[in-house]
Amino acid sequence: MLNFNDLDKLLIDAQTGSRAAECHGFLCGYRCISNHVEEELFIKYLLADTTDDVTFHECCSQITELASDINTQISSSDFELQLLLPEDDRPLQERSIALIEWCQGFLSGLGIGGMVDTDSISAESREFIDDLYKICRLNAEEIEDSGEEEESALIELIEYVRMGVIMIHDEFQGLPVAISRPEVLH
Repeated sequence: MLNFNDLDKLLIDAQTGSRAAECHGFLCGYRCISNHVEEELFIKYLLADTTDDVTFHECCSQITELASDINTQISSSDFELQLLLPEDDRPLQERSIALIEWCQGFLSGLGIGGMVDTDSISAESREFIDDLYKICRLNAEEIEDSGEEEESALIELIEYVRMGVIMIHDEFQGLPVAISRPEVLH
C-alpha cells in the first residue's frame, strides 16, 4: 500500500482539496458499491482542481495504484483491508483528524457510488453508516494527545471502521444490481 505521508503531500502540493485519508476513504466507499473504480471517477471528484499537468499525472498514477490496492484488499477473504492513516507514532490528534477525514471520504464514496438510501440494507449496516456520521461530527481538536485510554479507544475505533467497511462491501456485493447500484443523476 502507498505511504500515507507521500500521498498526502502529493495531494496537498497538487492543490486537490483532498487529503490522503479522505481519498482512500472515498475510493473504499465507492468500491463497496461498484465492482471497480475508474480513472474518470477520481479525476472528476478528487483531481478536478489540479492545474499542473505533471502533478496531475503523478496523482493519477498514485490514485490508480491505490485503487488497485483497495480492490485487492477489500475483496480478500483474509480481511486484508487497512485504512490509509498516519503511522501509529504520529500524535493522537493527527490520527483522529485523519480518521474523521477517512469516514467523510467513505460516506462521499458511498453516495457517489449510488447509495441513495439505507432501507435495503441490513440493520447492522445502517447502524454502521450512522456511526460513521457520528465520527464525522467529532471534534478532534478536543482530543488529548496523551493517555493509554485515548490511544486504545482510537485503535478500537479504527478496527471497528475497518471491519464495518468489509461488512458493507460484502453486503453490497451480494445484493442484486438494481438494489445496490441505483442510477445516479448528477
